[in-house]
Amino acid sequence: MKARRIVAWPVGDAHNASTRYRLLAHLPAFAEAGFDTEVRYPLSLGRTGPLRRYWRLRDLWRDASNVRRPGELLFVQRKTYPPFFAGRLPGCGRPIVFDMDDALYLPPPGFASAERYRRNFDATVQVADLVLVGSRELATQLPHERHELLPTPIDTERFAPERHAPATGPVAGWVGYSGNLPYLEALAEPLLEVARRHEGFRLIVVADREPRLPGIEVEFRRWSLETEVSCFDGIGVGLMPLDDTPWARGKCAFKAIQYMALGIPCVVSPVGANRDLVIHGENGFLADGAGEWVEALDALLSPGGLARRIGAAGRQTVLRSYSLDVVSRRLVDLLLKICPRSRAGPAVR
Repeated sequence: MKARRIVAWPVGDAHNASTRYRLLAHLPAFAEAGFDTEVRYPLSLGRTGPLRRYWRLRDLWRDASNVRRPGELLFVQRKTYPPFFAGRLPGCGRPIVFDMDDALYLPPPGFASAERYRRNFDATVQVADLVLVGSRELATQLPHERHELLPTPIDTERFAPERHAPATGPVAGWVGYSGNLPYLEALAEPLLEVARRHEGFRLIVVADREPRLPGIEVEFRRWSLETEVSCFDGIGVGLMPLDDTPWARGKCAFKAIQYMALGIPCVVSPVGANRDLVIHGENGFLADGAGEWVEALDALLSPGGLARRIGAAGRQTVLRSYSLDVVSRRLVDLLLKICPRSRAGPAVR
């Protein structure tokens, strides 16, 4: 019996959004296509303190020393390697796929060592037979043309309007990691103006810490994997503000994709992949500057059918181009083209 194998090395586990949506969500489609998939999580996962560097080094040695099995494809999800280790990855002749949905060639805001990030990124993508990028901006940073645009998918059966409790009154919302809260906090003045115009306005924030937005009525919800869908309940308008920086331009609009899948109309900054996802006034609003944020939120929070129409159009956009079944089929087709066949061995778990 013929079979193909994938060995996947993700950057995290199911608690990491990138790993959850860009790798683990595809596993059923891989199995249906005849792939035997093994996911090898980082040895350093969950490690903190000074020993984390030791476990990170153990990760590098394990990955670079891995023995190839017949018909195997290596799927590296967001992990970049120093040149010495990256150079060893293709030594066994197996095809390598590298997946990215962030500006991995840059340090995150507040971090130093920009040269190291760029060096490791270049070394890793150079040995990849195929690079999967979550946005067109990320593709511009590659040193070769061996790439395909693959958006971050969403399960449109789980993230569906009928699973979303509607807003009661004028309510906006933001869901994300606390490292991105400064983007939201920069909207303090526009949000105060919106609150002045709409009596009872409140802001739902779902994150791992509360935002600093004095004067705004904030309902804070602590994010958890178990509530990743229900945490959007009650949000009437979704927010995705960004600064126009090289780091932010590398983001792949996933927050907006989540809003749109649930039928929540969204207002986003015209930065990076947001420009490709949102058609202003049709399936969402692009807002650049305080005045445009106030204007868009005012329109969507006012009585009438605009919010409902925009939300429905956003849902259709996601169904066409960002749903899990659509993106999984595309990914499977790409992997089948570069993964060799061989006699199947015993499944490795």
